[in-house]
Amino acid sequence: MLRAHVQHTGLCSLQSRQACKRRQQNAAGRSRRGTCIRADYVASSHDSLVLQKPIKQALQPKEVRSVFGFDRDMRQGYNIGKVLGAGSFGVVRSVTNKANKRKYACKTIPKVPKRGDCTPRYLLKIQQEVDAMEQLGVSLDAVYLKDVFEDDENVHLVMELCLGGGILDAYNCGGASYTEKRIASIIRSVLRFVAQCHAKGFIYRDIKPDNFLLLTADPTSPIRATDFGLSIRHWPGEEPLKSRSGTPVFMAPEVIMQDYSHEADVWSVGVLMYHMLTGRFPFWDSVSNLSLQQVWQAILVRQVDLDSPQAKQQLSEGARDLLSGLLRRNPADRLTAGAALAHAWVQEDGIAEDTPLNGSVVQRLQRYGTYGHLKQMVLKMIMEDVVQQGTAVAETVKHIRELFERLDTDKSGGIDMHEFTDGLKQQGYQLSAEEIEQIMDRIDINADGAIVFDELAASLLDWKSLQQDRLWTQWVDLAFNKFDANGDGFLSLEEILHHLPPEMDGASAQDRILEARRMLREADANGDGRISKDEFVALLQEASMRDSLDQYDSRYSGARAEVTVGQ
Repeated sequence: MLRAHVQHTGLCSLQSRQACKRRQQNAAGRSRRGTCIRADYVASSHDSLVLQKPIKQALQPKEVRSVFGFDRDMRQGYNIGKVLGAGSFGVVRSVTNKANKRKYACKTIPKVPKRGDCTPRYLLKIQQEVDAMEQLGVSLDAVYLKDVFEDDENVHLVMELCLGGGILDAYNCGGASYTEKRIASIIRSVLRFVAQCHAKGFIYRDIKPDNFLLLTADPTSPIRATDFGLSIRHWPGEEPLKSRSGTPVFMAPEVIMQDYSHEADVWSVGVLMYHMLTGRFPFWDSVSNLSLQQVWQAILVRQVDLDSPQAKQQLSEGARDLLSGLLRRNPADRLTAGAALAHAWVQEDGIAEDTPLNGSVVQRLQRYGTYGHLKQMVLKMIMEDVVQQGTAVAETVKHIRELFERLDTDKSGGIDMHEFTDGLKQQGYQLSAEEIEQIMDRIDINADGAIVFDELAASLLDWKSLQQDRLWTQWVDLAFNKFDANGDGFLSLEEILHHLPPEMDGASAQDRILEARRMLREADANGDGRISKDEFVALLQEASMRDSLDQYDSRYSGARAEVTVGQ
């Protein structure tokens, strides 16, 4: 248990974070769909001033006392417990929420690293880790980020506490033996998570057993991805990344060659799968006595032999077929995470095809929850216009209304936590109270403790089909123009501040600016501190292209729901 949470700090016995010379990029960059953009962490004009200083400039402690705008007083809401682990990237402690009495893990990251100077790049890396966790942590395949705090010296990430250790801990320490069927379910969860990262424009860059934890001590427990410290925002079509990041034995050939993109994560999944099935690595029985150069040379030169007698003895035909697609040396020939999820070996004990809603309610809620706050707000705005203007989704809205009325048992006009929990269970979904709470936290946009109809409808509507409607461009234009008060064709920080949801009315000026900056970062692909019309459109269209429902855990156990809303 303790060993697993040390990994929240980014430690690994095999890990060697080699410092490589990074190409300096123009901070303005180019559009998300362009051919060249920053290859590393670069500040945008809407970031705090300290982050906009030269990327490698050494900063003094007094300059970084307040950088991100996160809440300051963690002790007001949490009791601090014992240390679970410590390492070069910080300390992990057990904390208890004073309100709900639940225990969480708190990763404390120093603003001034133990080794080297504090630089804007180091701070931007922390900001990127928080952004990735906030967006992806609503998925049932990733650790949920409950709260973020900042004091003069540290950033504190309060997250879901995973009690089962890493995915190999029970296997290595308890004498247990995973079946191939169980390993397939673990790899399915890993692939779902990787597909979600790529759909949201992140490369994870550190796939290894220690970064995937069992939620509970039960060997069949759900899996959670953790430690987003090396994740980086990067969209397909952008210039390949250059910096070597990750654990050497899991690195793809193109990472070693410093010319890589999303495909590198898929190679790493292949290495993880091979290791779990055989107890070995693709090129070695053990790496304990190998130098870093020997490890890299083997990855670059040697071929993965899946047809040897030993491989055929240890690996089923289906496993070898999937591995052959994951471990292709040419990234262009490698399976995508989404394509790998469709492979028969991953699905052999997997999700039943006969799921409700042509993609379960829980899958839709997770996907919608991983959207940023700006995207959620805009989709809700568009949904209201769609419902008012015509019958394009009239039948779907009718079905969602029926589901809402079934869940709203006290007819209050809102679905509270108790109703949400009971309703999902009655519909045949299996989730813990904590998992339901984390989903509800992101769906309940107005933060009033209940899901109203508009919030449920926005999360369940078939947005892919709506984007094919002849009126879609008109709906998007209406939404954009509502924000663009001065009509200059761009959305500024001030215009986003003006349209923050009503629940932010009572927030402090600092909290409102923090929320507006987060929203701006969602769509400001070129970092110029404003959102163009093209960036606005790309924000809304992105999910329909890559973010399919089968990338999320359905948690459906067999009861039939009566609502169908498409894909």
